[in-house]
Amino acid sequence: MKFVIDADTRARLMETLEPELCADANADETAYYPIVSLYYDNAERDCYWEKVRGSKNRRKFRVRVYGSNGGKIPPTVFIEVKHKQEGRGVKRRVRMPLEAAMLVGQGTMPEIPLRPVDRRTCEEIINDLVIRRGFRPCMTMRYDRRAYASKDPTSDLRITFDTGIAYRLDNLNPTPDDQNFLPENYMYPADTSVLEVKITGTIPYSLSVLLARTGCKLQSHSKYCNALERSDPVLRAMLAPNWRKPLPAQSNVITAPEGVLIPSVG
Repeated sequence: MKFVIDADTRARLMETLEPELCADANADETAYYPIVSLYYDNAERDCYWEKVRGSKNRRKFRVRVYGSNGGKIPPTVFIEVKHKQEGRGVKRRVRMPLEAAMLVGQGTMPEIPLRPVDRRTCEEIINDLVIRRGFRPCMTMRYDRRAYASKDPTSDLRITFDTGIAYRLDNLNPTPDDQNFLPENYMYPADTSVLEVKITGTIPYSLSVLLARTGCKLQSHSKYCNALERSDPVLRAMLAPNWRKPLPAQSNVITAPEGVLIPSVG
């Protein structure tokens, strides 16, 4: 569940949520870490169009760098395959050195020890996405994340706030905590966050009430697709001469009488 919120809304949310949350295991004690991602797509921009058209089964491939050289969280690199399958989100990832991750994106199996399941993930990326579908580096993106988890050991609830979202279509070489982005390529004002609520199963009722009462509006949101719409000459050429932002897929949400947002199933 994704929401674009301002600083005041974030503060009101955390006033209630903070006693129930702790810093995510992947973050430092302040719940912070930077993220730099290299997104892959093909010349037809399949990842973009599958998202816009609401395809129930789709995949997205990226090389992602967490942490920074001078921070408390050291740089950690993963190749990630993010799925949507029948509307459910699933992510598989393999940790490896950045040089090895870039080799996978070029269609070459790196000569490093891999578990069988991780080798199969690399082979899927190489054979199906890079070779068969022609995925190539398309966009570098960075943002700052505050990541929280529920203190309840029986819950897998995670809440993240992403700020400072920036992108570029050149210099497609991700580095830890890369901040080499032009001012015009920041997606939102500094006080705006993309809030994500992640959980297996049903969102807690009390959290639904809180989101509704603070004015959070559930919406479909893709950082990658939004950035392409702003600047990608390939996408604009596809839509010329009548360029306009495509309408987003309809949100699969119903509103209860109390004003509580409840995601529908199926």
